[in-house]
Amino acid sequence: MKRSARVLGAMLLLAGALAGCREQRPVPVVTLERPEAELAQPFQQVSNVVELGDGRIAFAELKARQFLFADLATGEVVPVGTHSDSALPGMPAPGQHKFPGYVLLFPGDTVGLVDFALERTTLWTSRGEYVGQLGRIGVGGLNQAVNYDARYNAYKEDVRSVLGGLEPGSELQFDSLNILRIARGDTVADTVAKLRLPPWGMGQFGEQKKMVSTVFGARDLFGVLTDGSLWIARASTNSVDWLSPDGTWLRGERLDYAPIPVLQKEKDLFLDRLRRQMATAGAPAGIELSYPFAEEKPPFIAGATNPAGEAWLQRPRPLEDSIPVWDVIGRDGKLRRSVRLPRSGILAGFGREGRVYVLRRDEGGAQRIARFVVSGGS
Repeated sequence: MKRSARVLGAMLLLAGALAGCREQRPVPVVTLERPEAELAQPFQQVSNVVELGDGRIAFAELKARQFLFADLATGEVVPVGTHSDSALPGMPAPGQHKFPGYVLLFPGDTVGLVDFALERTTLWTSRGEYVGQLGRIGVGGLNQAVNYDARYNAYKEDVRSVLGGLEPGSELQFDSLNILRIARGDTVADTVAKLRLPPWGMGQFGEQKKMVSTVFGARDLFGVLTDGSLWIARASTNSVDWLSPDGTWLRGERLDYAPIPVLQKEKDLFLDRLRRQMATAGAPAGIELSYPFAEEKPPFIAGATNPAGEAWLQRPRPLEDSIPVWDVIGRDGKLRRSVRLPRSGILAGFGREGRVYVLRRDEGGAQRIARFVVSGGS
């Protein structure tokens, strides 16, 4: 009897070890070194990049407040629409934009432009012609959705539940945030999932104290596929769950993660930057500031969705590390590969056949849009 128990225990240990080996399986690491193409014209601050069917790209220039189409093959950059400083939210203003902030790609090469100042998303053809707008979606707050499926359903976070709802000045301390799905032209929304938020703590701004979100605190992220599927990156388990359009959940496996401590130098840099911003807004010099900080950085700090229907999650880095690394997770919730960007590069968007767009800083500090190819698809 005792011998059988020992044999069973050994078998269980072996099974656990084998399972651990499966979880620790090596994955390909792709390093983006030489771009396939790069746009010669520099920019100050690019929003993101979407790729059109003919290989051209669309993006917004945030500092210059421009909406642009560009061809990496010829170097041609073409302004789209008309900039207007006088337009106001609710005005028709066809073909105009005030603060182009984010670009979207819909079926049929229709490009969406999220205008944060006019609180709307306009639609354009691949030839740069204005064709209409999606309307002002005020459900869940006036924060504009930057996630859509192919049916023009918008997905966004219900920030009003955390910022105090419709009562100015009120503070609601929730540890989760609803993801809303809003049908095109509709005024109601469905809650399709919830995101875990960082813990709250007490911050001080001069003589004023208020509850604020913990700096470097872990929070969940989400993305949307064209068929309406969602991925939810869970910070507490460093895993990616998938929600199918029919409401079925697939729980992803826990991914390896080496905790990175938050150094005092990083805390000081954050507070110094905040002081400079407040001084620009008229705050007195030497104002007392304090913020709650997490002891460790979260397992991921940003997310994106590629055309192949994979979730990309950016790892945090130690302060001195300038090589961004993104982990790519498939619909099965498993890690497929890791992608190392060029030094200080910023992931800007994706194209077909494994194309990845990266923003690279030149010696003068300007951004340049470069296109790379990830072998085996993006």
